[in-house]
Amino acid sequence: MEVITTMDGVLDSLVGVLSGDFGAAIFGAFVGAGVTSYLIMRHEIIRERKKRSLDLIQEYTSPDFIQIRNDAGRTLKALKPKDGLDDSMPSWSQLHDELSQDDWQKISKIEHFFKKLDFLLFVGELDKEYIDKYFRKEYWHWQDRYFTAINNASENGNTEKSNGENVHFKCIHKVVTKPDKNTH
Repeated sequence: MEVITTMDGVLDSLVGVLSGDFGAAIFGAFVGAGVTSYLIMRHEIIRERKKRSLDLIQEYTSPDFIQIRNDAGRTLKALKPKDGLDDSMPSWSQLHDELSQDDWQKISKIEHFFKKLDFLLFVGELDKEYIDKYFRKEYWHWQDRYFTAINNASENGNTEKSNGENVHFKCIHKVVTKPDKNTH
């Protein structure tokens, strides 16, 4: 009987040790798999944000879009008052009504590009550092020279005043650093 009791104790101890180690092994495997999955998912999210950001930069710097930007800039520059005051810039609706369809479409494409950029920033689909670095001068060029004055002239209730400036692209304003005036 003592041998059976001793064997029973040894078997119980052996099962306890094995189940304890097995439980720890299973727990460790789950924790390891969870951490690995999180890191892989996080890496993929960051990679996708960078890829989308680079795709937008590539779109913005494509030869066709550069031509659109140059043409739109010439048109808006011709409309800008010679005295430098932005009070007499036309509104968006006036631009639509008074410009040729071709000129309007080019200006509209610039605005819609920035709307897309703003939306993708809003939903967290872009790498903010990439966007800030590339669009720091580009965005503020359009915003300071043309869009703020056009937004101020517009009767569109979808814009808000922020520090005296008409803000149309709220997320871009938060992400893209405004450069020093002498770097424009």
